[in-house]
Amino acid sequence: MQNFSFALLLPVALLLIILGGVLYYLWALTPRSGTTEWIHMSERPAFRFIGRHRLDWLDVLIAAIIVFLWVMLSFWNLGSRETPQTFHRFEQEYVVIDLGEPTNVDRVRYYSGLNTGHYALYFSPDGVDWQRQGAMEQGFNDVFKWNEAQLLDGSGVQFMRLSAETPGLYLGELAIYNTAGLRLDPSRLSLSWSMVARSSEALFDEQDVIPDRATFYHEAYFDEIYHARTAYEHVLVMNPYEISHPPLGKVIISIGIHIFGMNPFGWRFMGALSGALILGILYFLLKNMFGKRFIAICGTAVFAFSFMHFTQTRIATIDTYSVLFVLLMFWFMYRYISLDYDTPFLKTLPPLLFAGIFFGMGAAAKWTSLYMAPVLALLWLMYQIFRAKATKERGVFGSYLLKTVLVSIAFFLVIPGIIYYLSYIPYAQAAGVSIFSRQAFDIVWNNQIFMFTYHAGIEATHPFSSYWWQWVLNLRPILYYLDNYPPGSRALIAAFGNPLVYWGGLFAIIAMPFAAFRRGDGRAFAIFIAYLFLLAPWFFITRLTFAYHYFTNTIFLALAIAYVFDHLMERRRGPYKAMILAFTILSFLLFALFYPALSGLPAPQWLFQNVLRWFSSWPL
Repeated sequence: MQNFSFALLLPVALLLIILGGVLYYLWALTPRSGTTEWIHMSERPAFRFIGRHRLDWLDVLIAAIIVFLWVMLSFWNLGSRETPQTFHRFEQEYVVIDLGEPTNVDRVRYYSGLNTGHYALYFSPDGVDWQRQGAMEQGFNDVFKWNEAQLLDGSGVQFMRLSAETPGLYLGELAIYNTAGLRLDPSRLSLSWSMVARSSEALFDEQDVIPDRATFYHEAYFDEIYHARTAYEHVLVMNPYEISHPPLGKVIISIGIHIFGMNPFGWRFMGALSGALILGILYFLLKNMFGKRFIAICGTAVFAFSFMHFTQTRIATIDTYSVLFVLLMFWFMYRYISLDYDTPFLKTLPPLLFAGIFFGMGAAAKWTSLYMAPVLALLWLMYQIFRAKATKERGVFGSYLLKTVLVSIAFFLVIPGIIYYLSYIPYAQAAGVSIFSRQAFDIVWNNQIFMFTYHAGIEATHPFSSYWWQWVLNLRPILYYLDNYPPGSRALIAAFGNPLVYWGGLFAIIAMPFAAFRRGDGRAFAIFIAYLFLLAPWFFITRLTFAYHYFTNTIFLALAIAYVFDHLMERRRGPYKAMILAFTILSFLLFALFYPALSGLPAPQWLFQNVLRWFSSWPL
């Protein structure tokens, strides 16, 4: 008899819980017996954007506490600061390493830096007769990782000759091991270079940072080989490798590298910090929209424990910054559309200006942020229509509208265009030209053409690619990292969603258009169209796509859930606070249960196979 698998029971139990919550919500909306609620609920109120609720110092304190707690969680085991920082760039020279005595060489490990190619290893017993006995590959997916040379025969070696057969390779550190598994003491090694003018001690100067076994903690994984590398190239003022996305995301990553060095902690620092800031900003948005601290805290917690937020903000890719700027542009646009219709023109400018600034920064980080353009435009237009209806003097409104249109053109076209163009300053610096020169303009323009044709022409396949409907149903995670060590255990990092948040949030999203038009609630409408416009473009995209493309939508899943929470509190039927708290706590418990699959923390293989792998399509 096979062992019972909780992986079969848990999703069924969770779906029953969600179904129960949906039925409870529908019951809470029905008219109470013995009242006249059915009369009022049958009336369709005028559509409106509910005025924003104020923030106070207690809200600032709560948001700060949330950010602090998330920093403690997210930064733990984020990445090592102890990796090679000095590199030797090989050109035409080679180096001969005298081991001091004949040695049986078993392994040669090396830490790759920039550029791609391969090295040749020659062994000799006397420094006269040389035999090629190995190669060290440095492919595009090997950079900033600990790799191992491919050796043939390493017996009786006293001299090693290392040469880069591809000029321009950066090598950070070497580690040579004998057949007893001991790493040779670099103080007993002597180096001689074929070109004295290019001699370097970089190959053996940081032996204390060599890990016994490298994991994601010590080296780049998944798309960090592109984005972290390019961020480092910006630091070094070099031509960037990754040019299929605009530069701003990599520029932000480079800030952490400037502060902490080119190590996993350094290149992941800004993402983890931004993840914490996202939670603080989301708390402010929720308090603005719903006016209840309880809802703001629970809604923020639901998003924090949505799995994707934890995983994506701890890897040095650019999606975190797209989410950050989308959240900010939506928040400020909400602050604008919730202004009173008699608000003086000048007081309407700050939220519009900041919405435009963050729209430009989002576009400069990743093009998918542009999917918010129709959302911002539609909300802006609706506010003008409602303001026109509320304004008694047509001449007053006409003057206001003309000025608003002009500043909106500046805020949402001119300023974002300037931000986008200036994000290419690192490209201009690498080319040695001014960002305002014709050469820089050509660089920027040619990159736009490249990005469009690159993304339009991708025909590659990937074992963890997925379609938009699989994201919505949480059916196809992407595996970022896997290590089946130590024996009987497994360490992995997968990007997918908390099933409670994704499945429960889907029901909440479905409720939004009904709430918008039955209750005339502009908040539900704004949440729904933002979710829809962020998802709809993927219906028609045929290129390779992945689960992390749904990360931005997770914001609006959390907002929809918070809206349902708020609606329950308004109805005050049954144990509504207990239901909201139970949903929040269950989100946390699932996060804790799946933590090994999100963090790379080693755990027994039975946990993944019998508890966490709910579907065969989950690579856990």
